[in-house]
Amino acid sequence: MIMEGLVGPLTFAGGIVVTILLVPWERIKELSLIGVIGGLGVALLLVYLMQNIFGLWMFHGIDLVYINKIPLFLSAAWIPLIVIFSHLLAQYKHFWQIIAILFLFPGASAFFHLFFILNDMLTYNNWNLFLTGLVSLGIHLSIMIYLYSTGRLENILDIADFDY
Repeated sequence: MIMEGLVGPLTFAGGIVVTILLVPWERIKELSLIGVIGGLGVALLLVYLMQNIFGLWMFHGIDLVYINKIPLFLSAAWIPLIVIFSHLLAQYKHFWQIIAILFLFPGASAFFHLFFILNDMLTYNNWNLFLTGLVSLGIHLSIMIYLYSTGRLENILDIADFDY
């Protein structure tokens, strides 16, 4: 296992750095609550359910801090990632750009899970990468619907002007 215990903190730190580089400070402040609820909150709930309740996966040596077997830094890494996701969705108006952003994050989730599996940091039990991507797509689609319904996606509010 490479980088035992450091992948979670490094992923969290990397997410913060990328967020600072991509998202203006005012937008970070505006989207931080969505990042905490839609990122950390959903990650904690998802890992708790999938790992502790249903036993569909198990993390091993991926983080420095665990709460009830849930890797805390890895879960917290979703805070900056959801801020980035929310910010990027609000930047584009073309249909295919929105679709690309919507599928990029679930694809990255599946890719990271593959990395974790290959490095013995994650074990699947009656689960697979496709299902990981599908669940992640559902979560990101839900966040997008929330952002749209609360008027935070002004770039796509007028469907009649939506440019394909």
